[in-house]
Amino acid sequence: MSLALPSPLVSEEEALPFEARLDRKRPVSDQLYEVLKAAIVSVRLPPGFSISENRICRHFGVSRTPVRTAITRLGEDELIDVYPQQGSFVAPIKLSSIRDSHFVRKSLELAVLRELAKVWTPQMSGSARAALERQREAVASDDKEFFHREDEAFHHSFAGWAQLEGVWNTIKGAKARVDRLHRLAAIEGRLPIVIVEHEAVLAALDTGETGEAAVRLEYHLDRILELLPQIHARHAAYFVD
Repeated sequence: MSLALPSPLVSEEEALPFEARLDRKRPVSDQLYEVLKAAIVSVRLPPGFSISENRICRHFGVSRTPVRTAITRLGEDELIDVYPQQGSFVAPIKLSSIRDSHFVRKSLELAVLRELAKVWTPQMSGSARAALERQREAVASDDKEFFHREDEAFHHSFAGWAQLEGVWNTIKGAKARVDRLHRLAAIEGRLPIVIVEHEAVLAALDTGETGEAAVRLEYHLDRILELLPQIHARHAAYFVD
């Protein structure tokens, strides 16, 4: 696939459009990676935004080495496109890779669910339902960032309870390539429906219906692909084939 080099949306002299404090007790490159990834996934940094090493160094008061490490990792996640001798830019959402990433995520989450069903307890159910209450609070306060954090925590908890944390790391990597779709879907009013879909999964787990729980989870995860044409039509500038 050949992409035209994008033009920076703002001058490289301008600060990044968000604030974040670094903990000097933690590896700087890890924190830069996490902060920039969150800004890209939340679409605060849109496709084509220049990820200038100089700008990041000035913004966070750090050296080039951890910045380059963070940019390399984001490139591996397909969230940044690096053009040798030209610069690094927030990557568009690549339609060609969405289905592959979604397939990986769905396959692993369904496998995790089947393992979780074997050890499901009322305590797990209560904890998961508490997460849904926090999602409802986020919807009521129109706090989309809080909602998406709780959404990820909800899915992550399944892997943790099934003692499959290592699998979650792979799920999270695939999920990152699709998460911008979920952020754009939130603009279309999907968040309350997500809660209903989560509740359906929990209801099936509570009654020991593993097959039904898997059907409900698959439906929930597949909805983003069904909404893709609508999202693409309204936010075409975010996508490439």
